[in-house]
Order: sequence, then C-alpha cells, then structure tokens
Amino acid sequence: MKQLLTIICSLALMLIGLTVSGQSNDPVPTLVPPTLVPTIAPANTDTLLSESAVASIQQSNVFRVGILYNEPPYGELSVRGEIRGFDAELATLIAETWEVDVEFHQVTRQNALEILNRGAVDAIFSAFIHHRSYDTQLEFSQSYLIGEQSMMVLADNDVEAPTGLINRPIGYVIGTRAEQALQHWGEELGIPLNSQFFVTLDQAYVALAQGEVDGIVAEQQQLLWVSRNQPELARLLDDPIGIEPHAIAVRRQDVNMRNLLNRTLQFLAEDGQLEVLFTEYFSGQDFPEDLVYLWNEIGDNPKPSQFGTDVPYPQQYALTRVLDAGVIRIAGITNLPENPTESDLRMDTLNRSLANEIARRWGISVEFVTSTPEMGVDMVRNGQADLVMSIQPDWRFTDAVDFTTPYLLHGDRLMVPANSNIEGFNELRGQWIAVMIGDDTAQDRAQAWADSINATVNFYQTLESDAALTILEEDNADVIYANSLSLIPHLEASPNALRLTDRWYSRSYYGIGVPRNDIDFRLLVDYTIQELITDGTLERLSSSLILSDELPQFDIWPGDSSYMGVNLLP
Repeated sequence: MKQLLTIICSLALMLIGLTVSGQSNDPVPTLVPPTLVPTIAPANTDTLLSESAVASIQQSNVFRVGILYNEPPYGELSVRGEIRGFDAELATLIAETWEVDVEFHQVTRQNALEILNRGAVDAIFSAFIHHRSYDTQLEFSQSYLIGEQSMMVLADNDVEAPTGLINRPIGYVIGTRAEQALQHWGEELGIPLNSQFFVTLDQAYVALAQGEVDGIVAEQQQLLWVSRNQPELARLLDDPIGIEPHAIAVRRQDVNMRNLLNRTLQFLAEDGQLEVLFTEYFSGQDFPEDLVYLWNEIGDNPKPSQFGTDVPYPQQYALTRVLDAGVIRIAGITNLPENPTESDLRMDTLNRSLANEIARRWGISVEFVTSTPEMGVDMVRNGQADLVMSIQPDWRFTDAVDFTTPYLLHGDRLMVPANSNIEGFNELRGQWIAVMIGDDTAQDRAQAWADSINATVNFYQTLESDAALTILEEDNADVIYANSLSLIPHLEASPNALRLTDRWYSRSYYGIGVPRNDIDFRLLVDYTIQELITDGTLERLSSSLILSDELPQFDIWPGDSSYMGVNLLP
C-alpha cells in the first residue's frame, strides 16, 4: 500500500512540474487527483426521515446541490472559482424554474452519501451513477442522460471492438468508475486484463498518444472532452464497456423531493430546454427524445410550493405481504366487451402476459382484480390491490401511487399509403384526414397540428376495423391520424401497402402503479421490467403493439439481477 501511495504521489508531482514548465495559463481540472469510489455499507433501515428536503427549499429559497468539482464536462471548478459543466448548468436551470437560488457544495465520491443523508444538501449531481447497488442507501430521479464507459484507441488502430485489445495494454484512471467497469468487463470475459492505471485522464491520454498503451477506458463524454483539441488523433470504439444512467440522487424515501425533481426534468424536456443544454455540451450527438419519459399533466413551471414537506410511509409494505402470501393482486385490467377492437384485444393480451411473467419470476401466482386503470389507482391506495397495470403515468395520481419503469410506448402517428409522398401536415393542406370513431379527441389533436402551420384540412370518421380500406380502396381520406396502437394491426395486415410517417405527434407510455413510497416493492417491479427488457422478453410479449425498429430507450439500471431474495432472471 505504501508503495502504491508513493507511485501516485510521484506521478502527481511529475504532472504538476510538467504543467508549470509548459507555462499554460489554462487550468487542467482533471489534474486534481480523482475522488475514490466509496464502498456502500448495508442500508440502515432504522433511520427514517422526518421531513422532506422540499421543506428546506421552501424555507430558504435555496436549492443546495452537492456536486463533484473535478468531473468535466459535468462539473468542475474554474480558475475564477465558478462551478461549470452540464450538471452544474442543469442544477442552475432547475433552480431558475423553481425561482430559487442554487448553492453548490463540493462533494467527493467518498463523502457524498454522508453529506446527503445528514441533510447538508438537498440533492447530489454527478457523484452517483444510478447503479442498483446504491438503491439500498438513496434513491434517484429519472435518468436525464445515458453515459458509457468507452474504449478510446488511436485513429489508425485497426481494432473494431474492445475485445480486440485483450492481452494488450489498456489504461484507466485509478479510483474512478472506469476501473470498476474494466474489472467487471474482465470478469464477464473470464480472463485477466493487461491494464495500467494512471492518476489523471490527461496522463492516460498522453500515454495513448505516445503508444505506451493501446487503449484507454473512461466515461465517453470525458474521453471526447480530453481529446477535443486533437479530435483526429483518436476515436471511440462502438461497443461500450458499461452503461451509466445519470440521475439526481436524493435521500431514500424522500418521495416529494424525488417527484419535484422528476416533474421539473419532464417540464424541461417537454419545453425543449434540456435538449438545448444537451446540444451545447454534446454537439454532434442526437438528443434521445424518449430518455426522459413524460407523464400526463406535467403543467407549467413546477415549484417546491406545489409539493408536500412530509415523508409519507406506507402503513403496510406490500413486498412482505405479497411474498408471504404467494399471491399478487393486480388491478387495472378490465373484461373485454363482446366485440373488442383488435388493438384492445392485443393490449389485453400484453397486460395479462406481462402480469403472469412478473409473477412467474417472483415464484408466486396472480389474482386479477377487475377494474379500470383509474379505479385501480384507488384500489392500490386503499390496499385492495398491490399494483395497477395499463395505467398511463399521470401527475394527478402521485398522491396515491408511484410509477415504475414503463413497459410500452405509444402515441399519435400518421398512416399513409406506401406510395404516398405525404410525410407530415405540410403535405396535407386541403387534404382529408381520417380519425377513428371512439377516439373523441383525435380530431381536435390533429386540428391543433394543422393550425400550428396555418393549414386547412378536412376530416372523415372511420371505424378502426375499416381504417386501411378508408385510404386504400374507398379513397375517403388521404391519411389516418390515430394512436399507434390502433395502426399497428393494419400495418401488419398490409405491410407493402401502408406505412407510418417518421414523426411522432405525441408520446405516451403505459406503466405500472405501485403503493406510494413503498420503495422496495417499487424497486422489485422496476428491476423485473428492466430484466424483461434486457433479455428480450418484453419485446416478444409486446411485438403485436410495436414496430421492431422503434423500440424506445427505456431506462435500464446496471447491477445485480436479484433483489430482496428474488432472482429475476428467466
């Protein structure tokens, strides 16, 4: 250990000397020794919060943010003493939306958890990637960015995948997530790696340029950042070493603070401000539209005053009851009418199949409690059901339930004949738009898009079963404007005659509602859905309601595939 510390100190002194001799006027933030990754202790389930961090914000009009000062491009301390970076600007944007001040506090990966849990800050940015191992100590907002631990090689290196560097020297920065990612990658491959540590990313990058190592591993944006002055010198390999969802950390079971942050992130995403910030820092990369998935009724300008300051705990935790009883009570699935539409039939099949698959992986059985999704919310609130399916996440329901990872994306699309030159409402001026009978607001939704470009359009109503005939044979309309779930069966029946235009005119989700602030039950459902996504089961179950090339980028948190003693693998 003493020898390792001596090497680190010697390297740090060498780098400082090189910086001084170069007479550079610009600071190199990554020369700050990296903060260590903490070892996570077992959760202290005896410590319960008495008050939400929302109370502090309401009383002080200050949003206290813990942030790393040496994590460009997310957070760094400038030579002028200013905190800058993507996360710093996001925190500032959130505070501006709330009409409060932002106050930055330096944290390290070693002390961030302690600082958060004793209430010295309201939230932590950057220090914690949403890995499942952290979920016993804190909780997270929705992910607002998906990072990668990537491999960088010289541009003239003919290697195409990270596996091409097996047995060749690979550099990383000691004490960072890159070290963990390399270790996990090596374990997955089942072979020891020829890895070499460096004190800073700048040092590792110089070693790559000088041929001392054949590749370096670091967070993707940091690799792009360190190579920004010579982008032609090196390149990133396509396959990542590990996936890293960036999310805001709050104290465990602080449901009001989590909801305040989630609603604000959704507001910033819907308003386009999150995309503007993303483009500013990560130019040349496409902003993933479905990363921050939006709930219904987001509203305007979320404020701390709209959220409670209490920490409501469940009277009974569902996980113990469900596992002990061996039965999960599922609401939100109704009995189909005598002549259901094809889309209703397919949706019912998905919901029942998904419910049974979740129960199978938990080793229990299903009891369906017949109700509408809205009725199911009240049943979960009152303890009459354990979860509600087929619910569209909605901010009006957050005083009753929490929402899990969604399992289905749907939204308004245009269906046109395959040989049509129509790509959107610009080509629909003076044309006819068919909407489905039974979708009472479809015409108003389509009219709003037409009005946005001052286009005059005409409307025709059709049965869902006759939608294809309406535009292919009867020539009663030029396009169908409808929810994608109603259009998929027609595309399957006539794949060469019909197509969807590229644009989504709305994006909505189906998810699962669970008891409010019942965190371990929610996590178990979340993990299960994510495992179903990862192993392809959800795609198979929902294949009749989605197009194979339009799978959304649902939030997947890396980590163990078991939780609370339940193995979630197939």
